[in-house]
Amino acid sequence: MGRRALRVTVLSLSFAAGIVALGSAAHRAWASSSIVISSGTNATRTTIPVTIDGQHATCVLDTGTSAMIVSPWLAQAAHLTAHAGTFEVAPDGHTYVDRQTEIARFGVASYVLHDVPALISPNVSGGNALCGYDFFTHFPTLIDRDHRQVTLFPAPSKLTRMHCITVDLTPKVPLATIQINDTWLSHIVLDSGMAGGGALWDGVREQLHRPLVANANYETMPAAVRQGLACGASAWVRYTPGSPLSSMPICTEPQRPDGYNGIIETNLPTVHAMAVDYAHRRVCFDVGGYADVAMPAAPAAPAPTATDAWSRYNYLRPPKS
Repeated sequence: MGRRALRVTVLSLSFAAGIVALGSAAHRAWASSSIVISSGTNATRTTIPVTIDGQHATCVLDTGTSAMIVSPWLAQAAHLTAHAGTFEVAPDGHTYVDRQTEIARFGVASYVLHDVPALISPNVSGGNALCGYDFFTHFPTLIDRDHRQVTLFPAPSKLTRMHCITVDLTPKVPLATIQINDTWLSHIVLDSGMAGGGALWDGVREQLHRPLVANANYETMPAAVRQGLACGASAWVRYTPGSPLSSMPICTEPQRPDGYNGIIETNLPTVHAMAVDYAHRRVCFDVGGYADVAMPAAPAAPAPTATDAWSRYNYLRPPKS
């Protein structure tokens, strides 16, 4: 793997066998009745209560990761067995060794999954976990941010009132075409596990019809600067045609973020609700204020590679004292 680890693509390869088995649940995804869960927040990210081998935990609903990830504390409390390791280069520039494991019994609301592959990561703390691709393939999920509720198996009629876009799930994360600074860009990861903005590859930054706007007051962590991140800019983003624009901080880098053209967070104030419907390969948004605007074709982009990627990041600014 070299010195850089791919948070998305490598993990999906490491867990290929387990995820293939889990993916079969997508065909049964709409067979169950809806169930509503009160949700919490971690920064701007939505969390739900779960159990991992009987241990209560808080799970971030994270479309940006292809695996279930648990903290070392949670792994110890749940008596999970650690196996082979894989490297992860985190936003702060540190390298972490994640350990593969398996959750014998994963519980959410009244549902239970058995023998779920997972990672133990020292980059996750306390009683926390990340619910990624293998979670969403089993549970179509409606995240109602306004009412702090999460609905598993939402009624299809609820999604018809939302604006949906098709996503490519080949890498076990949702790749979409979205608009950034008046330009429709493809191969962008929609990341509900990200807080604080997004990342763009310099190769597509140069295609933007409007340049990024610099923010002189933005302070990047020194380790991130050493990794080559260029932060301190903002962009206008819309997920679907005709939806309101949202401003977010953007960092750029000569190498592709996790091998893609960009990674953009979905936890914005303009997003009232978001539906993750992997069974139908779509992500839906309730952002209000739509106009009748057609989506133009996205510009062609080179195919992602596995040799020039850097890890997804959540924290770009130094911690407050």
